[in-house]
Parts: sequence; structure tokens; C-alpha cells
Amino acid sequence: MSTTIKTLLRDGWNGDPDTVPCVIEHGDNSILIRPDGYGDCGSAEGHGWPIVIEYYEKDVRVLVWADINQEDPTHVISLAKAEESNRITEA
Repeated sequence: MSTTIKTLLRDGWNGDPDTVPCVIEHGDNSILIRPDGYGDCGSAEGHGWPIVIEYYEKDVRVLVWADINQEDPTHVISLAKAEESNRITEA
């Protein structure tokens, strides 16, 4: 089962009123993000997901297709070191 959310991204730098529509879809093991006008290599226009957050082999990671002409993700970022249990506290 998946859920689709439509939202707007606003420019966080200068408060410009211009926005970018985004679609966020989530299912059992991933969250897919598509800003309007962006996609990935293998998908038709308006159907690609250039940003994916997934749970894969016990690791939460972010996959990014920063180049629409490249089939494989340009970035695969593990969030393992961002786990709160890794926080170093002063003694």
C-alpha cells in the first residue's frame, strides 16, 4: 500500500514567492521524491523519482540521481552514522 503527498517547496534563501511542486510517495520500504520537472534516466517524463529513501539490508540510505542521463544513482548515502545511538556525549 502506498500513499501520495503533493506539496510545494519554497525558496529558503531569500523568501522568493516562487515554488516547486513536489510529489512524495511512500510504501513499505521506501520514500520516493519527485520535484516537478525532475526525473531519472529510465522513466518517462513526470514519472521518475530522482530521490529515494530506502531501508535496504538493515541500512537506511538515500539514493540520488543527480544526472538524468546516468542510469545508476550518482549518490548512495548511508545514514548509519546518523543514528542517534552513535551520538558522542561529553562525560
